[in-house]
Amino acid sequence: MRKIALFVSVIILSGCAANLKLIDHTNGIEYAGKTGNTLGGEGSVNAVVEDFAYNGSFIYMESGGGYSLATGVATSGVSTVYGQDMTATVSARGQGMINMRAPNGKFIRCVFNFNSLSNKGIGECARNDGRQYDLWIKR
Repeated sequence: MRKIALFVSVIILSGCAANLKLIDHTNGIEYAGKTGNTLGGEGSVNAVVEDFAYNGSFIYMESGGGYSLATGVATSGVSTVYGQDMTATVSARGQGMINMRAPNGKFIRCVFNFNSLSNKGIGECARNDGRQYDLWIKR
């Protein structure tokens, strides 16, 4: 009976929403977000970054596929990200991907990994203007 109750709890909790934290690489400012229901490994996501509401979707494939966030290779200390010069590069890989857009035309793309036993994940994000963020996920 106890095993059945534990199994049912795991099934119910696996569908819970997750909280997101995006930490700006430039100044360390933290921004908050949230997913919708995570059951099925895909769904909606939203965050408020620099006073703009971003909305989009996420997908996660624990036993399959992978996504990368490679925005350029720096050969002389400068790389190009979305058509703009930067002095740093982002090269992240993960089994999950988040895409969010704000009404002002800015777009954030993240890749992440998630551990379903600890209900936590980490990743990295890049905005289309070159801004970079660390991503924390906790369900």
